[in-house]
Amino acid sequence: MAPPPRLLPLLLSRLVISGDLLRSTAHLRRIVPLLPSHPHLAAALSSLYFPLFPSSCTFLHNLLIQASATSPSPRLAFAAFSSILRSGDAPDRFTFPALLKSASKLASFPRTGAQVHAQTVRRGFLVDVFVFNSLLAMYAAFRDTSSMREVFDSCAGVADVVSWNTMLGGYVKCGDIDNARRLFEEMPQRNGVSWSAMVGAYAGSGELDVAREMFDKMPAIGRNVVTWNSMITGFARHGLLPLARKMFDEMPVRNLVSWNTMIRGYAVNGDMDGARELFDVMPDKDVVSWTCMISGYAQAGRYAETLDLFRSMQSESSVRPNEVTMVSVLSACAHVTALEEGRWTHAFIDKHKMVLDNEFNLGAALIDLYAKCARTDMAVKIFHSLHQKNVSAWNALITGLAINGDVQDCISVFEQMKRSGEKPNDITFVGVLTACSHGGLMDEGRRCFQSMSTYGVQPEAKHYGCMVDMLGRAGLLEEAEELIRSMLVAPDVMILGALLGACRMHKRFDVAERVQSKIIGLNTQQAGCYVLISDVYAAADKWGEASDARHVLQKHVIRKSPGSSSSMQ
Repeated sequence: MAPPPRLLPLLLSRLVISGDLLRSTAHLRRIVPLLPSHPHLAAALSSLYFPLFPSSCTFLHNLLIQASATSPSPRLAFAAFSSILRSGDAPDRFTFPALLKSASKLASFPRTGAQVHAQTVRRGFLVDVFVFNSLLAMYAAFRDTSSMREVFDSCAGVADVVSWNTMLGGYVKCGDIDNARRLFEEMPQRNGVSWSAMVGAYAGSGELDVAREMFDKMPAIGRNVVTWNSMITGFARHGLLPLARKMFDEMPVRNLVSWNTMIRGYAVNGDMDGARELFDVMPDKDVVSWTCMISGYAQAGRYAETLDLFRSMQSESSVRPNEVTMVSVLSACAHVTALEEGRWTHAFIDKHKMVLDNEFNLGAALIDLYAKCARTDMAVKIFHSLHQKNVSAWNALITGLAINGDVQDCISVFEQMKRSGEKPNDITFVGVLTACSHGGLMDEGRRCFQSMSTYGVQPEAKHYGCMVDMLGRAGLLEEAEELIRSMLVAPDVMILGALLGACRMHKRFDVAERVQSKIIGLNTQQAGCYVLISDVYAAADKWGEASDARHVLQKHVIRKSPGSSSSMQ
């Protein structure tokens, strides 16, 4: 049994002091797979100790290369390869498959892969099918189909069914289904992997009729659970849930992926009741199963059920939530302002040392939670604790400060964001414009709106809505009207409604009449518009027109939600 990697330095020091490391390769064989976690030790051992065993030198280096290929430190494999060359030994047929696998993980450095390719040609190893297939897989990982095809054509006589499938997979990965299909038709021999690749390609691209045709044609022996799952995924992704469910029910054998695929299909398409029906009867559940359900409830706005299911996950299951799960839980807590539950979730994240500033944006979710619960002090604290602040974290803080009325702090954070080099996006500007509107910062709001194009952001309806709201609050209704007229797209009911609300506030019935004609022209079914029109007329003692607006509500059977305000809904 290999020792834990953290104990490797201690173990090595004992072996060196006792001299056992020099007596045989037995200890080295046990230690080498652990070396990728200690690159400096790996360099020292490969250069100082491996050459002491000439008959095993290449073998030991190969072990190190193989360990590096499956580790987070693939670059170590190239240091080991250089060490082989410096030792005077030669690489063998077992060296290059792992070396090429390491190169495939460095897609941003294709030159490294090209150099390994040159070594395989120079040393005559392309005639070895394992090396040949590894080279094809590397170029497939690089999405370099032209080099992949060139290698394949140069040694076509070496190719086996794995070679053909690797080529096929490379084309599919690049979305080149036409070349994939041509290659598929040329294949001298196909297996289940070949058929599954093509079915998955067509299903993933939305060509479901062709996918189903190939699925029906493929030999029964090759129709495995992966192929079935590809079809279910394709149907579900394109909203064809009845067809996806039919295939799911017809499956001779289902695995966990099958269940999760179907549940995700229901969740993505908003059918959480269908998802829950399957979830409750599935034989086994993993973190994907639970997260699909929890995220689905959150995205559907069913926040109470999001939190209920998360509690069930904690009490009824041994499955640990991951970052995606926790983002959905935090979102639910934020929407229902469940501060105590949010604090418990925060403590859970800290306890399990989940990273806040990676691609899952847990930090941004925490900032959003505390801001929506009016704890901007905690939102600011979380923000400053992040080592890497991406646009989502900046936006969460800017928006949070804006909705809490911390106008100057919001503007200050926006200025910090620009100085940091992080590029604002459309959400950033909505937050800043909201703050300017609430704080009456007219000049700042105008400057912010005019600067959007500097950052490659084109104003959308939501940005115009913020500006109209800001100008309307200040009583600058003519400027708001002019801004609406300058829009490249027709204003929607929310923008016109904001202006209409300002007309009521400032008793500008002349502007209100112009706005209400545009709203009626939209033929909107939003009750709030007609209530506002009626209120404006009533405030001007124009009771007949107010009554007409109320009749529109009745004519279109538009009902105002009980307990709601008469403002825009």
